[in-house]
Amino acid sequence: MLETVDDIQERRDTVLGKYVLFKADAKDKRNKLEDSKRYQYFKRDADELESWIREKLTIVAEESYREPTNLPAKIQKHQAFEAEVTAHVEAIETLDRNGLEMINAQHFASEAIKVTKKSFSLRRIV
Repeated sequence: MLETVDDIQERRDTVLGKYVLFKADAKDKRNKLEDSKRYQYFKRDADELESWIREKLTIVAEESYREPTNLPAKIQKHQAFEAEVTAHVEAIETLDRNGLEMINAQHFASEAIKVTKKSFSLRRIV
């Protein structure tokens, strides 16, 4: 039981101190969750782009272009393919930029992000 003003003040200070620590811990937890969310979005986007790249690599590997039949249709298909690749260049650059930002911000998953960025850089060269 609190009997004196000093006891009450001491108890108040203890409770307020614990509250400040609680708020700091909650803020830290929120920041970690936001970092995790950002990484999950990065990973999702990387997986989607990787899937798209694999799909397009199978199309590129086809050798049906060697047959001269139906050449206008093949040219039109090629132009559509080029347009699609051009449209995805921005997505790859955005993914690269986001990964670099997270690495520079000392994100907890920096090493995994570096591996992902490196694999996309190699695919862009190929």
